[in-house]
Amino acid sequence: MLIVSSEYTPMPAAAASRVRPLVEVLLGLGATVSVLTSKSAEANSPLVERSFFPAPCNRSNLIFRLIQEIFLGFDLGIRIFLKRRKTKCCLITSPPFFMACTCSIFARWGGVPYVIDIRDRYPRVLVDLGVLKSSSFLNKVFSALERWICSGATSLITVTQGLKLEISEAFPAKEIHLLVNGYDEEVFTEDLLSVKKATEFTVVYHGRLGRFYSLQDFLEVMRLVEREDPSIRFLMIGDLPEELGRAGCSNLTILPAMQLVDLARQLASCHLGLCLLRELSAMKKAFPAKVYDFFGAGLPMFVGPDGELADAVEKMGCGVSFAKVSPEEVAQSIVGLKQDSARWTLLRDQVLRHRENFGRRKLASSHFSSIVKN
Repeated sequence: MLIVSSEYTPMPAAAASRVRPLVEVLLGLGATVSVLTSKSAEANSPLVERSFFPAPCNRSNLIFRLIQEIFLGFDLGIRIFLKRRKTKCCLITSPPFFMACTCSIFARWGGVPYVIDIRDRYPRVLVDLGVLKSSSFLNKVFSALERWICSGATSLITVTQGLKLEISEAFPAKEIHLLVNGYDEEVFTEDLLSVKKATEFTVVYHGRLGRFYSLQDFLEVMRLVEREDPSIRFLMIGDLPEELGRAGCSNLTILPAMQLVDLARQLASCHLGLCLLRELSAMKKAFPAKVYDFFGAGLPMFVGPDGELADAVEKMGCGVSFAKVSPEEVAQSIVGLKQDSARWTLLRDQVLRHRENFGRRKLASSHFSSIVKN
């Protein structure tokens, strides 16, 4: 079994966190597994075969990122082709979309059955972001490429109920499985729930602050909170835009991307997780992996706008959801929660109540193993 992912342990990235438990499930079922990934991943694991090329960089402009994805895809695709006679199945993660497309082409040429794990649906996302027009020639070409690779897959896997429904409508003849993300139970252990909280009320965001988020919304929230209550702190961790550091928010601490074990303790010391998505059609079907880490760390969360994520948080009562991301409303709610310890405790209790449902290995063992067996 080949697993193809641009990111793998120890990279602090959502795709790496998603793939590792799947590898463990396959190994537990007695499969022989090889992970084909970028050169940024772990070098010493006998399971891992690394490309000569790095994982595509989210900070790159779209043309350069496209080139990065295709180069990585060609390298990994050639490796799939060379291993074709010993490979029973290949699981390919997307995004990166063009890497996944290139690898799928090589798999089809080599007669290797493959499954596509779709975490975001491109090129539709590019249309939502305004990068492509729906009527453009490029969108038609990319959409045709998506249809070609998905039609050739033995089955499709995706991460949210909304995406499953959308993909089912696009490819009604395909077998489509839902495998949601989760937090890593081996890292987000029970003892983290007893980690001492920071002295000052701390709001945390972690991960990449990419095109699915509005940097200006986050900055405006921090400025408004500072005006109302300067004692509230913000902590942002990850591969973040340089503009964030230049913004001059005195209530903000920025830390670089770190290994998950270190990140887990940082999150657990905070009081509130923050995940504010842009108002995009694609984001209504999103449930970012960072939110599961909030569950793992026992953090109440503020999320928005309307969509699958907001609906879930509202239904579980483990945080506050905003129909629209209004910096003024978010800032007022943060200040209000800091002043209302009883309400914070109630929200945290709800997080702890639902926490056990979102262990990544538990989900992979129950759902992915049944997918593999079928």
